[in-house]
Amino acid sequence: MNTATEEIDLLDQEPVFPETETGHRRKLDYLGFAPCPVRAEMRRQMHQLFRSKRPAGVGEPLWFVPSSCHDVNVYDGLWQTEDEAELPGVISEVGFGDFNRPQFIQRWLDSGVYAPISDADVRPEFRDAGLVDARGIHRVIGANVEIVLADLKRLGDRPLPKTWADILHPRFHRDIIISGEEGDIHESFLFGLNKDHGEAGLAALGANVRAFMHPAEMAKTAGSENPKGAALYILPWFFALSAPHRAATKIVWPEEGAYLSPLYAFQKRNARPEAKLALDFLCSEAWAAHLAKIGLAPARIGSPALPGKLRWLGWDYVRSHDLESMRAPLNAAFIRGRQG
Repeated sequence: MNTATEEIDLLDQEPVFPETETGHRRKLDYLGFAPCPVRAEMRRQMHQLFRSKRPAGVGEPLWFVPSSCHDVNVYDGLWQTEDEAELPGVISEVGFGDFNRPQFIQRWLDSGVYAPISDADVRPEFRDAGLVDARGIHRVIGANVEIVLADLKRLGDRPLPKTWADILHPRFHRDIIISGEEGDIHESFLFGLNKDHGEAGLAALGANVRAFMHPAEMAKTAGSENPKGAALYILPWFFALSAPHRAATKIVWPEEGAYLSPLYAFQKRNARPEAKLALDFLCSEAWAAHLAKIGLAPARIGSPALPGKLRWLGWDYVRSHDLESMRAPLNAAFIRGRQG
């Protein structure tokens, strides 16, 4: 293959965004955020779709999806804008980020700028968990779910946990590993456990946590002879499915439902047809199939059955609470238990 052909192939696989060079925002048709495990593939598939399979009369969207989950990008403060023209036609988000802050909700989501989106293709498991927005503004795409991975040897003769309440029992004192760090527990677990068990539950968890690990490291450690391991690990299902020591571990999907970070999108009333291309992709059968393949839970009807129920805070709860301001006191409750 000659150099020219290699350069064309590279362009076909990976988008180039001008803001990464200029540091300036554009007026976008689509701004996308997604869980780390799918960002690269989402960028690649969208890039190919937008370049090659657009309907007649529809141009290539102006869009941006950051390559990293953690690096700063020029759209991080977009939620603070007071100019409607700065807002992309479609935004996709994961979890409880800035677009759920009261200022953004009141200024833009409660003011009619964003229009309801059809939820006809959302499957019953997501409806039962309350992930369908009664107002139709937030269109759920899927979920990144948190489960428990048990190390059977380290568990010993203690009963396998069945519920989230079970992991709070003193029998697991200093024998649980979670993601995040001191003062920054993963948000789906932090808010979900608080809603169900309050600050007392977070303190009980703190007393039981031995250490913090990245979920990828948890998956490798569970069932191994690594002395840093523990009896229980709380991590995304995506990572648990990749655990290599399968005979020595067991995935526990809590009976009341797996806590989750939702993947969702919302669309302006005056969005261009180019923006709708992004929304159609996110809601497509093909993208749902990819989410299911890697261990995320797609919302599309007809997707493979889940091992158990989903447990979600509810859109009313998200809209009526300042989640950002809740993080510090909830993490403090966890730390109190850890230090006790």
